[in-house]
Amino acid sequence: MRTSFVRAVVAAMFAISALAFTAGMASAAPSVSRSLAKPLSAAQESMKANDFAGALTHIQEAQAVTGRTTFDDYVINQFLGNIYIGLKDYPKALVAFQAMADSPDLPPADKNNVSATIVQLAINNNQWAVAIKYGEQLQAAGPLPAVIAEQLAVAYYNSGDHAKALTLAKTQIDADKAAGHQPSQALLQILVNGQAGAKDNAGAMATLEGLVMDYGDANDWARLIDPAFGRGMTDLQALNLYRLRVATGATTSVEDYAIMATVTTKAGYPGETVSMLEHGLAKGEIKPGDKTAGPLAAARQKTVEDKRALPGFDAQAKARKTGDFDVKVAETYYGYGQYADAEAAARRAMGKGGVKDPAEAPMVLGMSLAMQGKNAEAVDVLSKVGGNANDQKIAHLWTIYAQRKYTTPTAH
Repeated sequence: MRTSFVRAVVAAMFAISALAFTAGMASAAPSVSRSLAKPLSAAQESMKANDFAGALTHIQEAQAVTGRTTFDDYVINQFLGNIYIGLKDYPKALVAFQAMADSPDLPPADKNNVSATIVQLAINNNQWAVAIKYGEQLQAAGPLPAVIAEQLAVAYYNSGDHAKALTLAKTQIDADKAAGHQPSQALLQILVNGQAGAKDNAGAMATLEGLVMDYGDANDWARLIDPAFGRGMTDLQALNLYRLRVATGATTSVEDYAIMATVTTKAGYPGETVSMLEHGLAKGEIKPGDKTAGPLAAARQKTVEDKRALPGFDAQAKARKTGDFDVKVAETYYGYGQYADAEAAARRAMGKGGVKDPAEAPMVLGMSLAMQGKNAEAVDVLSKVGGNANDQKIAHLWTIYAQRKYTTPTAH
């Protein structure tokens, strides 16, 4: 099984914390110098109006004041961290929050929140060592929040410490499951990579199945589908796997698209040749004018005649006592994305019998149902696919697709 690198967890949004300060007042708590009151107040007002560029100008005025105290600098960095988050300048926000963490004036009550923000900013900027430093500080202080555990595991993994990443991932996944929560995609990817590295292929495949069912990542689908291609596989079996690649958006190479076009052309399904090559073009794997796109023009021409002849072929199939023509009609309709018509023809084939390949009609019926979103029916039909081990493996993968919990983009 091929492994892949876990992508960084990117925080979609960092909360901008409320800022409050006192200037030169007698109090047990520290306060900023009077000379900073005006620019800090102006910065605060600008931030309330979401004018972060204006707020930054006022903070730069505060930075120009001489004779500042360490608490002055702590407050300035607090403003800067929030301003840069507002500006989505996360590298500079990280510098400001680290300065806050290193300040002797950091209130103990704020230490964990500041460290947690640093972990998120560091992950966002691929600064794994920084994320690990502050993540471990949080870990030493008590149980990690789930989001920080995930980010620390990702930092360990991407820094090369896969053992620590795997240990933390397993702990958090178990905790999430015990609490009835869905484990995060990143933690599951760390787990599957660890299982693959330990040659636990069965465990890795089981984890991958859960990953694609919950998250539908294109790379994970590819890792699940790739091993299904095996010895003794017929063109039709390969075609059903290629159909799954298209349906799921699984990462597909230009070589695979070339094979897909060869298989569909050989089978006499020009509509599917067109749809698969156009899928590769849309994905950017096939470039206009290259040799892989070569069959596209000829296939487009053939679809004109093929579509014209299809109603007659359908009528002939209906008139036959056996389902051999019906299943071929179903395959043709499927290639054109006419899934309801494919369903009807496949049901006729199953009702009549007499189809040479006993797995073909239920397989195309299950796929057609899944592509229409009739997932419960698809799962039921796919569970009855017979044939050999390859057919059953393919039906199992399509069953996972039918049971998916994520939203799938239109494939055709």
